[in-house]
Amino acid sequence: MKNWITNVLLNKILNSRKFVYALTGIITPWLMTHFGWSPEVAETVWQTFLVLILGQGVADINKK
Repeated sequence: MKNWITNVLLNKILNSRKFVYALTGIITPWLMTHFGWSPEVAETVWQTFLVLILGQGVADINKK
C-alpha cells in the first residue's frame, strides 16, 4: 500500500507542468551559463520560466 501511494504521488509530481517548468527553468539557465551564454540572458530565461509557473498556477486554480 505504501509503495502504491508513493508511486501515485511521484507520478502526479513528475506529470505536473509546474514541476517540469521548474526543473527545466533550473537546468536551462545553468546549461546556458556553462556553455558561455551571458548571465543576463540566462536570468531572462529563468524569469520566463517563473512566469510560466505562475501562469500554470493560475490556470490550475481556474480549473477547479
